[in-house]
Amino acid sequence: MISTPTAVTEPRLRLRAAAVAGAFLLNGIAFGAWAARIPAVQAQTHLDEAALGFALLGTGVGAVLTMTAGGWLGGRLGTHIVTPVTTLACGAMLPIIASSWDFASLLVALFVFGIWQGTMDVCMNANGLAVERAGAGPIMSRLHATWSIGSFSGALISAEVAALGIPVLPEFAVLGAVLAVGGVVLFWAMLPDRHAEGGGGGLRLPTGRLALLGTLAMVGLLAEGSASDWAGVYLHRSLLASEGTAALAVATFAGCMAVARLAGDKLTILLGQGLLVSGGATLSAVGLSLALAVPVPEVAIVGFGLMGLGLAAVVPTLFRAAGSQPGIPSAVGIAAVSTMGYAGGLLGPPIIGTLAHAASLRGALLLVLVMLVILAISGRGALAPARSVEATGT
Repeated sequence: MISTPTAVTEPRLRLRAAAVAGAFLLNGIAFGAWAARIPAVQAQTHLDEAALGFALLGTGVGAVLTMTAGGWLGGRLGTHIVTPVTTLACGAMLPIIASSWDFASLLVALFVFGIWQGTMDVCMNANGLAVERAGAGPIMSRLHATWSIGSFSGALISAEVAALGIPVLPEFAVLGAVLAVGGVVLFWAMLPDRHAEGGGGGLRLPTGRLALLGTLAMVGLLAEGSASDWAGVYLHRSLLASEGTAALAVATFAGCMAVARLAGDKLTILLGQGLLVSGGATLSAVGLSLALAVPVPEVAIVGFGLMGLGLAAVVPTLFRAAGSQPGIPSAVGIAAVSTMGYAGGLLGPPIIGTLAHAASLRGALLLVLVMLVILAISGRGALAPARSVEATGT
């Protein structure tokens, strides 16, 4: 049982909804700013694509190893406590990442960053579901849209900073301070959300329907992470675009995802979960095909934008479904699916990096295209048993 009161006055509920949206925004800013400066950090650490791919693996490993425990911790201490703490921690890690000088230092920094990012991800999603159930109605897609707006903003800021020739460390020091201030505000503004007995069942491995949702999450998160991690590198290294232009690919991907997610809650009810995910995967595959087939930076940016539009519905739909399973606390269900999804997604960076080193980055990204085709074919049928009523949060 949730110890939080089930009824919240409307003005107070608006504050709670704005607070959890703020958490999504800050998390997105941190992620987008980092993703857009990957080419600069690669140059700073003198890593080739294969080494960079394995370094990027650190974020996924850190997240996977702690997501399930993070869901349990959020249930026991309260997602309204764990989310602000991890916001502060993410802010503290940004300057450390920017100070990396070789493979080992970058790997360790990203591993710790992944721990805090993954735990924050689980707890802020669970808090969003708590706000839905307190009377706000379906807001999960809009929350993920807010994350994408943050990611777009962070990437755009980094693109402008990179174009001005400003190093990564000063930028990330300022962003870290912004996250620290935001974390303090979240402490008093988020909706109290704590489950009895450490989350009503503790740690849970994904089985049955959770395993099915987790399998789809593997594909969606692999594709989403590949675009964030490699779009800028692809333009900079393969298409010889400037660092500023390369960062725009990441910003466009995140911005288009944000626009699509603003309509995601209504589209889920209108089209149903399966059709929305399957159709989105198809559009995403078309976009990536365009980016790979036409070696022109401007065309590739459009392609990654289409990819963002298509992938927008996947993660919010899967997380809502995972957090709405009968008898399973939302934080625990989300943690189970997130862990399985990120466990598959974390394999993307080293595989793509290794294939890029052996052949070409364009050829390596064909693997992502194949995964998107698989998602497009299987997504509708896999989600068909779950009625779109889940989108109401009831």
